[in-house]
Amino acid sequence: MNQAQRMSAPLYELGSVAMVMDQMDMGFIHIHLDNNISIISFNDKFNSIAKKYNKSKSELSLWFSDLEREKIGNLINNQDNASVFESEERLDDGSLLKLEWAIKSSHSNFAILAVRDISWREKYKDQWLLFERIFHSSHSSVAITDANNRIIKVNKRFEELSGYRYEEVIGFDPGYFSSGRQDKEFYRNLWHSLINDGFWSGIIWNRRKDGREYPEQKTIYTVKNDEGEITNYFSSGTPVLYDDVTSLSASLAPCQSHSILGQEGIIGRINEHLNKQKDAITVFYIGIDKMNKLNRHGGIALGDHVIRTTLSRLTDTFTPKGLIARSVGDEFIVAAPYISTPDQAASVSQHLLETLRDSVEYQGIEWKFTVSIGIAIAQKTDRPKNIIESAHIAMHHAKEQGGNCSQFFDLQIQQEANDSILLEHELHNVLYKGELSLHYQPIINAKTGDIFSAEALLRWNSPKFGQVPPDRFIPLAEHCGIINDLGFWVVEEVCRQLARWGDHYKGSIAINLSAQQLQHTELAEHLKATLKSFNIPINRISLEITETAMIHDAQSAISVVKDLKTAGFLLSIDDFGTGYSSLSYLTGFQLDKLKIDRCFINKMMTESQDQLVTKAIINLAKSLGMKVVAEGVEDNEQQQLLCELGCDYLQGYLISKPLTNYDFYQFIASQNLLTDMEMVS
Repeated sequence: MNQAQRMSAPLYELGSVAMVMDQMDMGFIHIHLDNNISIISFNDKFNSIAKKYNKSKSELSLWFSDLEREKIGNLINNQDNASVFESEERLDDGSLLKLEWAIKSSHSNFAILAVRDISWREKYKDQWLLFERIFHSSHSSVAITDANNRIIKVNKRFEELSGYRYEEVIGFDPGYFSSGRQDKEFYRNLWHSLINDGFWSGIIWNRRKDGREYPEQKTIYTVKNDEGEITNYFSSGTPVLYDDVTSLSASLAPCQSHSILGQEGIIGRINEHLNKQKDAITVFYIGIDKMNKLNRHGGIALGDHVIRTTLSRLTDTFTPKGLIARSVGDEFIVAAPYISTPDQAASVSQHLLETLRDSVEYQGIEWKFTVSIGIAIAQKTDRPKNIIESAHIAMHHAKEQGGNCSQFFDLQIQQEANDSILLEHELHNVLYKGELSLHYQPIINAKTGDIFSAEALLRWNSPKFGQVPPDRFIPLAEHCGIINDLGFWVVEEVCRQLARWGDHYKGSIAINLSAQQLQHTELAEHLKATLKSFNIPINRISLEITETAMIHDAQSAISVVKDLKTAGFLLSIDDFGTGYSSLSYLTGFQLDKLKIDRCFINKMMTESQDQLVTKAIINLAKSLGMKVVAEGVEDNEQQQLLCELGCDYLQGYLISKPLTNYDFYQFIASQNLLTDMEMVS
């Protein structure tokens, strides 16, 4: 950089720009808007990009085609102070250089450009498209900063709430949007939590571009690399609305310093209120959904992180007039002295569901969880302990409805709770009573229509309860600790049935593995011994693992899955797209097949985004050398589109419903007969 170029900009601006640019984890250039787009100064990141591609460090115009230079001129002349555009260039080796530029005018004749090398996106185009759609579809305002807390990416919801466009905020410290309502002590505590705990959650007052202030429920996380160094900060926020729901919730909220009570403590406080006041009091019993899965998938440390986050969100949401207690494990009690009608309680519970279900980030992975809420309203004559128990029963009823909802206590709920206890008792004895059976759903080759495999599906016919749906008894089996026994029974029964069918069926059978089974270090040896006892070749068994099962204690699971792979088992990931969809886990498990969840198949004919996601998943699987199975195929149009997208195998009611072992044998026989007739003709 020569002296003339240095003198062409005010010294105070050069100093501030250089100071900021040196901290950035992206290429930054301070330019003079002359014919050559002369470079005044740049940071190390830009220098490394220029070196890598042998580009000029003095004249930026040499980086662009005539059309791109004209585009820059138009951006500058239209007096828009910030814009984003991309440039492309085919290099001598045939590869494509693709850069993303953000230009911001600093004052007359000068501007600042940020540049990122995005050439890698071409290689992972489908995956990047999937990420972009998910990122911008979020209802939360999301901002990602680098290690120096400078913004590198925001989503569309951020733009809507703040009034700023992405190109206007790139490179900014988020503190730029502060309203000034919160003092330095507030931000010192925020950063202390971020550095020491890895996250912070609370309400921040920000200022929009038009000057208006707004409160936002914000959660911020640190992102670290494999060496434990902070590389990014990730924030997600939702606006706190000024409406009846929020004012009701705010009327409950304890201050930040309010202590968390125990169960006995909150019983005493509720009793005091009922003795002194005439008003009713509402008790909310809150339980984190599927906490055992979170603990299995991410370890106990993740569970602790989720509990701390939930407590933090509760204390940030409620005022001193409310009472918060930690009950047991992943359960919390909130008592609201001034919520006395069902309508008010329903409004507050809905607000709580929205507040508490925001995802959290832990060890570089975004974890989603929800809560279930039970509600009971205590009158003056009620005993606090009984009211808490009633809210507890209602919470469990909400969980049985699938979670992520609230339920009021009533006598019918109590009866259903009693039924669940009886169901669990029966489940403990189900293996000894011969009440379980397997059904088999065929899987066919998408091109030829030949039977390729079948999935074994567990069924329970109870003398007391009749046909119990799997989505009811499987969670109960996980909860009461007998899921492994059921899983191993399924393996033995499949082997027994394959032996009976003999040469009449030569395909494989897919068996689902639970997360708990993946924690058995001797699982491969156990399965091999079972197959050997029935003289079943290993390639006749395909093992299906859900995404969530793979996340649990990943290192241990990877070791077990590698043992299964080494033993010769075919491995599939089930319900892909509904869980965490982590590419690092997908590549680490050496899988053979990927099953697209039925939720995408059901909507892909009517929803263009679901069709794009389905295509992206298929391309992703192909790029990793995996075969693709689509489940839930119900009509010919879905079949045709999936074949066009390159799907390998199809499963669903279009082919066949799940069949008993006898009906499956008949299905095989009819298919074989049809094939023989075709060969004769």
